[in-house]
Amino acid sequence: MAGGKDRDLNPGDPFRDAMQELIAARFSAVWTALPVAAAGVDPEGVHDVRVASRRLRAAMDVAADSFPEPWYRGLHRAVKDITSELGEVRDRDVMLDFLSAERDKAPAQERVGIDRLIARVDAERAIARVEMLTFLNELDSAGVANESIRRFGASAAPQGDDAAGS
Repeated sequence: MAGGKDRDLNPGDPFRDAMQELIAARFSAVWTALPVAAAGVDPEGVHDVRVASRRLRAAMDVAADSFPEPWYRGLHRAVKDITSELGEVRDRDVMLDFLSAERDKAPAQERVGIDRLIARVDAERAIARVEMLTFLNELDSAGVANESIRRFGASAAPQGDDAAGS
């Protein structure tokens, strides 16, 4: 499987069991990446959560008919929200990287304008981070990590003291 992190699925395993194990592993990847994103030190932390959540969502899309809709739908919605909510920060991170590279190549007279744009995007990023952290705290308060563990097994357990980074 992707990156060698998932166990090889045995063709004899029932589909639901195999998907439950895959979804548990994908949830674990999300919970593992969240503290780095919440810390805000490494922009790749947000990227890693978004990648992990998209992979989780893809697995959940495939397995949707194999699990009870009432609780499955709620977890699936939470995963979609994780991807979406972290998108605003990620978009600003990508733009800041681009603008910094452009500033380095720009003539001196253009750097003042690029610096203003960088400052504006950085301020937008700060606001987006506050909104992201609020969302992560709400996710934690709603017990989504615990629900994922309850529904998919111990391998979905958050890594570290605080899965949502609050």
